[in-house]
Amino acid sequence: MTKEPDFVQNILQKNHFRLTSTRVVLLSILASCKAPLSVGNILQRLSDQKQRVNKTTVYRALEQFKEKGIVREVYLEDRKQYYELAFREHHHHVVCVECECVEDVSIDEEIFLRQEKQIRGKNGFTILRHSVEFFGLCAKCQTHTA
Repeated sequence: MTKEPDFVQNILQKNHFRLTSTRVVLLSILASCKAPLSVGNILQRLSDQKQRVNKTTVYRALEQFKEKGIVREVYLEDRKQYYELAFREHHHHVVCVECECVEDVSIDEEIFLRQEKQIRGKNGFTILRHSVEFFGLCAKCQTHTA
């Protein structure tokens, strides 16, 4: 990625958004994080940065970004919505069931592509997207329970 401020400004300008401090900081938070974030996570990071943005504004901006294809929603087992930049390379997630940390993982996509072809050929179903999450205990939580 290029320098973060330039990267964020380019995304906003390319999608015809005004450069507001809220939009810039929201995209900067998403760009700097390797895992999807819930609105609660985003609000906490805004607070940590001494940014005063209300929850409704965050939801509105995320919805606008989603409509333009800048961010995508990720649903994990807890059914909460998480958000991440949409143009990141395709990946999956591991989720700690204890502390709820989420990390990206890359797995062999060839397996999924073969399965998609089989499903499409067998029953004519067209797959538009897929989501795979693994749930367990992160290394930190394993040491606490051991």
